[in-house]
Amino acid sequence: MVLRIVLIEDCHSRRRFSTALVVILSLLSAGVGSAEVIYVEPGNSIQAAVNNSTAGDLVIVKAGEYQENIVVNVSGIKISSEFDNPENVLVRSRNENSSVFKIKADNVTVSGFNITGSGEVFNISVFSISNTSGSANSSKIGNNSSDLNDSSDFNYSNDFNYSNDSSNSENVNQGQASSSGPDKPTYQWDGLGCPAAGICLEQVNNCTVENNTFFENRYGVYLQDSRNSTVLKNTFFRNGIWLDEGCGENLLINNAIEESKLIIGAHCWDNIMFQNRVSNGEGISIACCGGNNLVSRNEIINCSTGIDIYDVQARTVLRDNVIMGCGNGIYLTFVFDSRVYNNKISNGSTGIFLREDCHDNELANNTIISSKESGIYLLDYSADNRIYNNYFNNSVNVKSENTKGNIWNTTQSPGTNIVGGPNLGGNFWANLEGNGFSQVSNDSDSDGICDFPFQINGSDFDYLPLSKPPFVTGVDLEVTIGIPETNNTSDIPIQIDRDDLNFGTLLPGQSTEQTSKPQVLTVRNTGKNNVSISTEVSDSSYAVFSEGIYISSRFWPDFSEVIPNNTSKTLEIELKVPMNYSGNDTKKGSLVFLAEKV
Repeated sequence: MVLRIVLIEDCHSRRRFSTALVVILSLLSAGVGSAEVIYVEPGNSIQAAVNNSTAGDLVIVKAGEYQENIVVNVSGIKISSEFDNPENVLVRSRNENSSVFKIKADNVTVSGFNITGSGEVFNISVFSISNTSGSANSSKIGNNSSDLNDSSDFNYSNDFNYSNDSSNSENVNQGQASSSGPDKPTYQWDGLGCPAAGICLEQVNNCTVENNTFFENRYGVYLQDSRNSTVLKNTFFRNGIWLDEGCGENLLINNAIEESKLIIGAHCWDNIMFQNRVSNGEGISIACCGGNNLVSRNEIINCSTGIDIYDVQARTVLRDNVIMGCGNGIYLTFVFDSRVYNNKISNGSTGIFLREDCHDNELANNTIISSKESGIYLLDYSADNRIYNNYFNNSVNVKSENTKGNIWNTTQSPGTNIVGGPNLGGNFWANLEGNGFSQVSNDSDSDGICDFPFQINGSDFDYLPLSKPPFVTGVDLEVTIGIPETNNTSDIPIQIDRDDLNFGTLLPGQSTEQTSKPQVLTVRNTGKNNVSISTEVSDSSYAVFSEGIYISSRFWPDFSEVIPNNTSKTLEIELKVPMNYSGNDTKKGSLVFLAEKV
């Protein structure tokens, strides 16, 4: 078994390294087989190196700028920048209507490139994601939250429409993308083969795209009918990830997408989207007729919609996602048998929106706070959904139109519920003023369930609404945005070493998240029993606290600690002000500690 290293200058001259080096590398590469390392120098061709490779070879591209479109027809090769650093190797498209890398062979890896398109940014308004006769969702959602309640703002056709500019969509034909300006060229594509992407995988298996930067391509990474491939640790600006019809068992992990989207097309099954960050774009979308896709631990910020699913009638799971500042946090249309668990949705217009006969879905353990319109909105005969153990804290928690028959609690059973109570049951109903049903209702037997049901609408009830845990104490919060003000906190007798947390003065309108200096807080248990403590931000209408308080590096709804009797815990409280927070003046609120005997 020998690993050979070859330097390619013009793809015809080869230079072998010494025998001693060959022996060492073969020992470190057991199982690789006969292989070559082919170097590409600036001024030479990546395509020529690929053509000169065979299975198992490694094509290393040295630092510099290359302008070409590469077609990879050789299976089992890896194409990488020399130090796997995208800043060092720029590959720019020579033909703006073709992909920079077109992968047409299995087991290919492309890693460590800065892949740049023509430099022109196209607003893709209409695109046919499926050749079937079934319709696809068209969510024309702008940044103005007032648009979200008018059903006329939503259009249904045989196309996907992901534009925020509805004025263009009427003039664009199926399978065509339009620029946002009248003087720019129109990009034509017939939906077959690869479009103009940074990297396109065309009917391949087991390929890997990792650690690349994609800038202003019409599509960043595009998969067409490809399976078992991995898109990992890439950065996208003004382009994203698109899985076309029939893609299955692909992994999309740890990618950062700015001003674009991540789309799973029609008839796509068993794909995993995990720990991606999508910001200032259009979020994550899943088209019709597939299923068993997993969307987990993604961070979606300031997007028109956080996660959008249309016409999916086989189980899709959305869990453990953080969605902030999106028009709709999770938007389900004509969806059956999906699972929405453990998501944290804040500061949008609507937290979770179900419409067009959504049924038999399960929504549990979600935290939905500071929604401008409603925490959950049910429309158009969406019924028979199971909605329980969620934390709602919004001015309006539920809106429903033309729908009834949803189930708002599970059977009461022992178990820690979403607010730390001892039983599972229904949901926790709070509001930003601190007088929501669960916040003020009695729990005479301390079982964690309010004494009376909560009426959702005319016919639906939460028969087991969760109650606020007993033994409540708290600490005041304060932050000054822009204009300093004299400290004015309440004097509350509590068993905490201080009675206020002042996070100082922070600047408004920052483009990046601001994190305050941690405030150290000691909580002491002077009683005879061990207690479990959890927290709640209350008595505040300011999203800067409800979205930004972290306790010992955990978002406040996730925090819990057990403090043994006659001991203390030292906690670090941080305030993470969301990007582009527009507040000004001094903001105040309360951090409440909820203690329960264990």
